[in-house]
Amino acid sequence: MIDEPAAAIVRRIFEMRAQATSPRHIANALNDERIPIPSDYEAARTGKPNNRRCNHFWCTAMINQILRNRTYTGDLAQLRTSTLSYKNRKVIKRDEEDWIIILDTHEAIVSREIWAKVREVEASVSQGKRTKQGVTMPLSGLMLCLDCGYKMRLCYNNTTNGSKKNPRIYYRQNYNCGNYSRSGKHACSSHYINLKDIHQIIIDDIRTKAALALENEEVARKLFLQNRAQVTDKQVSLNRDELATSEKRLTELDGLMQSVYEDKIKGAIPEDVCVSFLEKYKEEQDKLSERVQSLQNELELQSQDEKDIDEFIRRIRKYVDIEELDRAMTLELIDHIKVGARNVEEREIHIHYKLLGSFAQ
Repeated sequence: MIDEPAAAIVRRIFEMRAQATSPRHIANALNDERIPIPSDYEAARTGKPNNRRCNHFWCTAMINQILRNRTYTGDLAQLRTSTLSYKNRKVIKRDEEDWIIILDTHEAIVSREIWAKVREVEASVSQGKRTKQGVTMPLSGLMLCLDCGYKMRLCYNNTTNGSKKNPRIYYRQNYNCGNYSRSGKHACSSHYINLKDIHQIIIDDIRTKAALALENEEVARKLFLQNRAQVTDKQVSLNRDELATSEKRLTELDGLMQSVYEDKIKGAIPEDVCVSFLEKYKEEQDKLSERVQSLQNELELQSQDEKDIDEFIRRIRKYVDIEELDRAMTLELIDHIKVGARNVEEREIHIHYKLLGSFAQ
């Protein structure tokens, strides 16, 4: 088990990544503060020389290795590697879904909540580019062109006002289709939208959903579920009734098939009649089994939808009074935003929320 100073560095790395700081910038921050890399720290702690061949600086590979190490959550991941065969001992990495995870085998350094946030950041469409001023904008990497699918580019329209000796410069930030910005109208059309305008649209939508979740959680839950699953409560109820009926009939078919077989053994019915009954029952049984599996899958998806919506409500309730967007908030709530063309009668803007899905504005 690592000691507390080292654990504090691990927690800091996870917290920085959860705030969408890139591995490169995390490494830079640790190097700027002259924090020793793990092998140097271990050498200093034990008094043994560090024999590893390295430049003794943090790098993105080190940061990523720490961020992907599930051991820090208190779990043990086994069968992460394998070999080609008993003859060929070459080690190959197994897919993560094939690992064996044993929960809570030791004390956790990083909470499961932070681990989950880091996984969300890793899976995000946004890589969080910084401006020349070193700032990562709230919507950086999250804005997409609805028509061509390219990421939208943050642009600056500068205007001057005053004398040549003392000019005044106004910076008007906006997003536009990256494809259009690079290649012009032959690649795509203008999707210009003022940064303040898109921020306000998102803020208003978040506040509306947060207020609904606070004022009437059941209504919000029903609305969000219908949007996420795109099925009505009535359909879910019908599925459950059909599943119960189908499972009952499968039980009856098992009994009927057993009864026919016993009658055949006793000589109560001819063999050809027995075979005819069994084939009929087996055909019905196969069809019902397929339908039961389909209904179970649909209901399992609905159950997951309910868990996701409960988590979305928990998250969005915190932002009922927000005045401006920040990076942590957008990464917690928003998967991506698609913006339609500028010069159309009804412009489309789709905010695609994490755990919820898309809402058109």
